[in-house]
Amino acid sequence: MKHILIITFFYFLAIPGHSQTRPVRTGLHSFTIQWITFNKNNPGSVYIKVIGQDEYSIEGEQKDPKSHDYVSIKGTFLNRGNTLKFNGKIVSKISFINGGQPCERNGLYIFKASGKRKYWRLQQLLNCDGQTTDYIDIFF
Repeated sequence: MKHILIITFFYFLAIPGHSQTRPVRTGLHSFTIQWITFNKNNPGSVYIKVIGQDEYSIEGEQKDPKSHDYVSIKGTFLNRGNTLKFNGKIVSKISFINGGQPCERNGLYIFKASGKRKYWRLQQLLNCDGQTTDYIDIFF
């Protein structure tokens, strides 16, 4: 009986229309890295569009016009509720981190929203310098 319940549970999760995820709002979203947004007045933006069931493309950036620091993102993600499974490229360049050189992240990464947060945060927080924590956020 226990096996039947487990199989039934996974069967309902796999049926289209029984998804546990809510669609992601398409269009423009705020996008930030804490090194540029400490004053909260300079968010960047990303554009999100649907490309399949629970699958989206994302592209955008945040730039600081004074320091020329930036963070950019381009790729796709799967919506898994509070988790986005991102595949693509994220590049950040902050003048006082990683010797002022760009930190390029390529491949699979996880963004997650937790608690009452209104954003998904990149879960692989360590910058390429191996010491600094970056908070890269995509707002709902």
